[in-house]
Amino acid sequence: MKRPFLWIFAGITILFLLYRAIYSEKDDARYYCFNGIWEDQTSASATGTIDQICMEQGKEDRIVLYLKNCRIHLTTDTQVYFQKKLYISISGKPSLQPGNTLFLNGTLLEFPIATNPGMFNRREYYKEKGIYYEFRADSFQVLQYNIDPIKNILYHIRDRIGLVYQTCLPPKESGIVSAMILGDKSLLDMNIQKLYQESGIGHLLAISGLHVSILGMALRKLLKKLYVPEKSAIPVCILLVAAYGQMTDFSISTSRAVIMMILLLAADLFERTYDGKNALALAAVIILLQKPFALFSCSFLLSFGAMAGIYLVLPVLEQVWFGDPWAKRRKRRRLHHLDRELLANKRTGRFRIFCRQQGQKIGQMLLVSSSVQLTTLPVVLYFFFEIPLYGIVINLFVIPLSSLLVVFSFVGGVIGCICLPAAKFILSNAFWLLKLYEQICLIFQKLPGHMQIFGRPVWWQLLLYYLMLILVLLCLMYLLYKIDEAEYQRLPLQPEKNRKKLKYIGKVLPVLCIIFIVHIPSDTFEMTMLDVGQGDGIYLHTPAHQDILIDGGSTSEKQVGKYRILPFLKSKGIRQIDYLIATHADEDHINGLEELLKLSGDGYKIRQLLLPDVADKKQSGYVLLRKAAKQKHIPVRYLSTGSYFRSGSISFFCLNPSAGSSFDSANAESITLSMQYQDFSCLFTGDLEGAGEEALQRIVSSSPLRQSYHIPEHYTVLKVAHHGSKNSTGEELLDILKPEYALISCGRKNRYGHPHRELLDRLADTGAEIQRTDEKGALSVILRNGKPCVTGYLDNQDNQISKNK
Repeated sequence: MKRPFLWIFAGITILFLLYRAIYSEKDDARYYCFNGIWEDQTSASATGTIDQICMEQGKEDRIVLYLKNCRIHLTTDTQVYFQKKLYISISGKPSLQPGNTLFLNGTLLEFPIATNPGMFNRREYYKEKGIYYEFRADSFQVLQYNIDPIKNILYHIRDRIGLVYQTCLPPKESGIVSAMILGDKSLLDMNIQKLYQESGIGHLLAISGLHVSILGMALRKLLKKLYVPEKSAIPVCILLVAAYGQMTDFSISTSRAVIMMILLLAADLFERTYDGKNALALAAVIILLQKPFALFSCSFLLSFGAMAGIYLVLPVLEQVWFGDPWAKRRKRRRLHHLDRELLANKRTGRFRIFCRQQGQKIGQMLLVSSSVQLTTLPVVLYFFFEIPLYGIVINLFVIPLSSLLVVFSFVGGVIGCICLPAAKFILSNAFWLLKLYEQICLIFQKLPGHMQIFGRPVWWQLLLYYLMLILVLLCLMYLLYKIDEAEYQRLPLQPEKNRKKLKYIGKVLPVLCIIFIVHIPSDTFEMTMLDVGQGDGIYLHTPAHQDILIDGGSTSEKQVGKYRILPFLKSKGIRQIDYLIATHADEDHINGLEELLKLSGDGYKIRQLLLPDVADKKQSGYVLLRKAAKQKHIPVRYLSTGSYFRSGSISFFCLNPSAGSSFDSANAESITLSMQYQDFSCLFTGDLEGAGEEALQRIVSSSPLRQSYHIPEHYTVLKVAHHGSKNSTGEELLDILKPEYALISCGRKNRYGHPHRELLDRLADTGAEIQRTDEKGALSVILRNGKPCVTGYLDNQDNQISKNK
């Protein structure tokens, strides 16, 4: 059977998907064995053997251990539980080695899950690694000082090389080289990581096939230069490549690259033909047998998708753009005669030949990059929602120099273990190459449209994209066969006709494939109350294709704009916020908005910032927002009672605060918006309470004012004020508003006790259906046939918060 591992990989994938479809609940209950026993964290003790040691990214005072064969005992339970692997976080830098057996006391935690669309799911990330719980150790004791000799040696080599990088290079460059060569991202500068990712060269920060192949081939050439016999050199290369993979902790991309490199070397050793497709499938089989959930991981899909593009798409594109075999032969003969003529001209002949050869290399690189992009584009959009527009062009500058960068960095690190001055000289070359990379990225970042947001495609778009891509490839292969056959038979007209069809399909259909995964804006009203922890953030999409964000802040989540709000906006394919509204100046409503204003630029932009028209406009929160808006040339408007704006058929009336008013608290001056769309209505109240709530109550109690401000008889949705505080949303106001749904934004187990029981009882007495972000994650309101449908993001997720929480 030709390429048996392709069939084995296909069979394993199908069987695993079927197994998960049938037994996912039972399977997860076995992995997450503490669900229903404890809440989100509890005191516990654990025993296990150190498998890996690494630094925690962004935290130099903490290390991370991966323990294997762990036994866990909860302080509230007498039973002992077993976990194959456990994530351990320890403060300080204790002297530990792989193979040590530890006894730890501390806190057992669940990994946080995604509670908003587009949010990073830490639980799923570690599930793919076979790790289901986190343990934060307060104290530990080494029970056995057993040492895994191989892992220990490799760990110390990695540690020593990392120290060489830190000594010989500035912090920013040493972090890049450590990530690129050692797979250690603990020292990686977050701004550089963001710059590389937005430039389309983020793959350089992970150990990939490019790095392993460069090192493997360089090592083989070195041994050949030293006159080491081939039969001895190849086993040495295999052992060193495997050791390098172990030293860098065998990530998915590293594992794939190491397996394929070993198979390539073994094929030469045993004088067998190397089949790249079969080797790729075998690597996938080996990885999935160890980590079956890796099938759903971004790194697995990108790594194997890129190689699939090179093995499956690239050969077809090469034939399309560089001609069929018969045409190539004629072209090669013509070029041979042309080269002889050019060489006769000693002044310009060699230069013209060089330019033509470099043009061919650039064309080949463009085809390789395009092939990879075609197969990985849906994966990139599904996980990151955007693509760098100039990524292919930037890679033309970066990839040709990457061989030098990898060799200089690796050799410099190894030499530095012996002679530090020599390492400084060698690594200085890597330093200037990295500076060049940074400048190239910064230049392209200033160009318009450097990042294009497309949103997350849905499953049918992904399926349709790959079906169309396969159909395109089959059509191209059929036409290539026809052209080849006609060329061979020397038919006069048929090859030329087919060649025109070939070029047309090659240009048009890949573009049509990409169209299938572009985010399609909704023509209906959508509202989402984001889970921002203890804070507020509400997104509105109108049928007029305008996007509005009311508040965005949190006191319980760090960088809520960057990690919760912006990923949600990008996942929805939103490139522009038409109205950014800050109801008042409290931190839990605006610190994320400040981040969004600072990040506004080429990828997405903000058209207007709306603030309350109050007497004290010099509050620090308002000053920060206006300053950020001024830096980005975003106009600022003020809302007060009676202010009005429309978005198509949706109207918004401001009911609070009155112009130039002054209140005892910031909460009382919260912007209160009444929204009306057909029979659907919503009242957004911010943190309204006290004098502000009394002013609102006077307006909604007055028939003339109700008519003037188009206030409905009852509201469909009420955004409950002040996260459900007992001091807001009084009984008299609720009797007037009569909401059908009451949405509450609050942090899980927040220190304020929101929402208060008194407020929940008042809402229940009105008959309102209560929905809370701390229980269901982001709350979405979608109109279906004019009727509202309120759902929580966690309602249909496999990784819901357990019922006892």
